[in-house]
Amino acid sequence: MATILLMHSALGLRPGVHAFADLLRERGHEVEVPDYYEGHVFDGEREGIAHRDAHPEYFETVRELVASLPPETVLAGFSLGAWYAQRLAARRPLARAAVLLHSVAAPRHAWSGVPVQVHRYADDPWIAPTDVTALGAAVEASGAPFEDHVAPGRGHLFTDPDLPGYDAALTAATVERVDGFIR
Repeated sequence: MATILLMHSALGLRPGVHAFADLLRERGHEVEVPDYYEGHVFDGEREGIAHRDAHPEYFETVRELVASLPPETVLAGFSLGAWYAQRLAARRPLARAAVLLHSVAAPRHAWSGVPVQVHRYADDPWIAPTDVTALGAAVEASGAPFEDHVAPGRGHLFTDPDLPGYDAALTAATVERVDGFIR
């Protein structure tokens, strides 16, 4: 079993993040779900992103939290939280894995050797396919495994049951793949 830091999207710590964490807990994992938005929750991406942009200190809050967790903690997140997870994993070579749900960025530096698993729609307006290719190449060049799970269709946060793009079957498959990857 693993310790997992599961970080929310720009929409804040919504019930769907807790629901996903509970699915991982049912598989025996210890899951930390921080609220670095300090209780602020949004229904729309623009409002959530504006809030994030007004609070650059949030990433430092997450960085401090990660420093208090075991080095082998799995770094995972949804959209903005995935960006945080990827950025942290790039500098935390002992992390067990980085699990990127609904977000991928091109790497800024040589990859740390942390295994990476991505979950996304084939057509996600927030993900550039060239970034996925660049990250995959960097991860594999470091000697670590890279998995890119692409679901057919268009959308973004398919794992949140309270959002219009929710897909229960895809969420279940995602949880199963994450569990297998981090064991």
